[in-house]
Amino acid sequence: MKKAILILSTVLAMAILVSFAAFGEEADTATKFSGNIRFHYNKLYNDTTGEWNEDSFGLHYLEIRAKKQVGDMGVFVNHRIGDVNNNYLYEGWVSYKIGKLFGTGCTIKLGLVPVPFGIFANGLYYPKGIPYAKNWMWDYDYGARYDGNFKLGEALGLNVAAAYLSKENSAGELGAFSSGDCAACTGERDNIAGRLGVGLNLGDALGVKAGGSIQMGKLMREGVEEKDDKLGIAGDVTITPKILPIPVNIMGEFINYSMGDDDQLKGNIFMGQLDVTLIQNIGPLDKATLSLHAGMDTPTEGLSKTNLIGQLKLVMCKQFNIFAQVYGDMIEDADDMTGKGLRVWFMYVF
Repeated sequence: MKKAILILSTVLAMAILVSFAAFGEEADTATKFSGNIRFHYNKLYNDTTGEWNEDSFGLHYLEIRAKKQVGDMGVFVNHRIGDVNNNYLYEGWVSYKIGKLFGTGCTIKLGLVPVPFGIFANGLYYPKGIPYAKNWMWDYDYGARYDGNFKLGEALGLNVAAAYLSKENSAGELGAFSSGDCAACTGERDNIAGRLGVGLNLGDALGVKAGGSIQMGKLMREGVEEKDDKLGIAGDVTITPKILPIPVNIMGEFINYSMGDDDQLKGNIFMGQLDVTLIQNIGPLDKATLSLHAGMDTPTEGLSKTNLIGQLKLVMCKQFNIFAQVYGDMIEDADDMTGKGLRVWFMYVF
């Protein structure tokens, strides 16, 4: 017991010394801390009873981030502490800038890294849409990632991202790889993902980003010795017309996926989203952005599913964000919308 107390005291003392040391460092090498605290309000529809559940309000997450860059070497950590005993590393890596070796901006990350595939983030809170629900968007896994940015001209840029991912970050995400009567997925291994993107900037008229992606891996299933082959191919485009009086952003994506030999594990995903910033810099309101999202999953065998999301995001006093969402799903041949809900999220960034 005394030994444990001594070790804990030593660690605490070192942490305090490191914290004080950070204040004395130069600005470009200081450890930078940031984060946010989030609360959520839910009003969800119960498809079984056909009635709305009671509303609820509570803490969602306290998110703490730490970042440090010394020369070409850097580290980044994002840890979440939430209700229902949620406490986990959301993302985190050690990075090294290798641009000096290649003459351009290139970086290698090692740790819990973002998976390079399609449109990585679409700005929605939760739900984020079918690509996210099927684990083809906004995914972090353990492995190594390379990013390279190359300028091909005044208006054209090329970005390349590739990653080897040894295993899935969370067992909870593996449910996205199970469908119909197939055995539950128990693990993902040796995932290779990559994206090649181009950016075209036509001055004050138009901005276009487009990319192609591929992702391959192995899926282990309960009670099955042979692993299933996972394959995803995606194409995406983001269009930003700059001649309009208010900011508008249009996103579109197509994903063809296969998670095994059975037809119920194969299909296509279509996603489209429109973001319109209706208000900018009016009093304490910095920005009000309306997002309309539609996605469809069409498996080779089984019923198609259409997901509709409407979100209003308010940014106030630079640091206070409000996300208000309404959403629901339409299953093929069904008369009524399922999975309906209303969510409001309150986030203070510090």
